[in-house]
Order: sequence, then C-alpha cells, then structure tokens
Amino acid sequence: MNAGRKRIVLIGDGAFSREIAAVARLNGYVIEATYSTQSTAQDGRYRGYLDELLADRAKFDGVALAVGGVSRPVIAARVEIIAWLDANGILCPPLVSPHALVCEGATVGAGSFIAHRVPVSVDARVGRFCVLNTGAIVAHDAVIGDNTTVSPSALISGRCQIGEGRLIGSMAKVLQGLTIGREATIGVGCNVLRNVPERASVWPKPDSIAST
Repeated sequence: MNAGRKRIVLIGDGAFSREIAAVARLNGYVIEATYSTQSTAQDGRYRGYLDELLADRAKFDGVALAVGGVSRPVIAARVEIIAWLDANGILCPPLVSPHALVCEGATVGAGSFIAHRVPVSVDARVGRFCVLNTGAIVAHDAVIGDNTTVSPSALISGRCQIGEGRLIGSMAKVLQGLTIGREATIGVGCNVLRNVPERASVWPKPDSIAST
C-alpha cells in the first residue's frame, strides 16, 4: 500500500479510463483498482463491479467514473452509475489536469474530468460528472449541465446554457448566449447558430435540427 498517498479507483475499463488514470496520477493519486462489467483492468487490479466496489470502499479515497459519454446509450448508463454513487454516498472528486486552466470564479462539480489544454473561463460553471476533453473551450459565464461531454476542441461560447446529459462533438462551436436543451446531441464540426430543443440532434452539412 502507498502510505500517505491518495488512492482512487476507476469505474470502467475502456480506452477513456487511461486518460482518467493519467490525470489522476498527475493529481497525486494512486490507481488502486478498476471495477467494470469487463473482467479486465487497464489500470490497477480488476476487482469486480459495483457490489465489490461497495464492499471495498474503505480501501480507497475516491472514485472516478471512467466510462466515456460517447453516445446517448452510454450517457444513459452513466446516469445510472451516478445515481448509484449518490445513493451510496461515495466520494467522487473532480479531476482537473494541471495543464488545464480554471479561471477566477469558475466552479467544477464533483466527479467531473477536465483534460489537458482546457480553459474554463471566468465565472463559468461546470456541473457534476462532466467530461471536458482535450482542447475544449468553455468561455465566460457558460453553464455546463451535469453529465455532459464536451469533446476535443469544441467551443462553448460565453453565457451559453448547456443542459444535462449533452454530447457536444469534436470541433463543434456553440454561438454565444445560446441554450442547448437536455439530452441533445451536437455532431462533430457543427456550428450551432440557434437554440437547440431537448433531445434534438444537430448534424453538419447541412446544419439541421432533427427531433428524436
């Protein structure tokens, strides 16, 4: 055991878990174990799934949700895991890369992950269990709802309101002051120029909104 060092465990064993583990180590954590539906572990030892995690909770200092929000079904699965973590009172610290920038007045919720080269500008609010992936930009006064994934190099402009459970694709751009409704999806490379309703999808070429 690494005496005196913070211990964290991962839920999930996909490629995304390696990114989570790398930033956790940069924050001084030791990866103690992985809990997953797959009987493998890319970091730490595989120790089962949620029942086993609950039994082991005294052995670690926190949990990182390492299931990437890459589609609506996966985001829905994350919702169930988050509800389980909340119901059992399990600590999930935010993990912020030391190569990211969280500015004055900005806040980051529990369980959120902020990757390298991500600026979170003045007075922006990042909810719980969000993923801001490499090079994403969150501008001043923007609000990112819980369990939202902002993919690499996407731009959330100032004063935008992004609802819960969103997926913002890589290199997408959301114009200043717009609202993206709950459970909406913004495709790769989209330029969003108007508000997007709940559960809608926006796709590039042409940029259109399709209800689902």
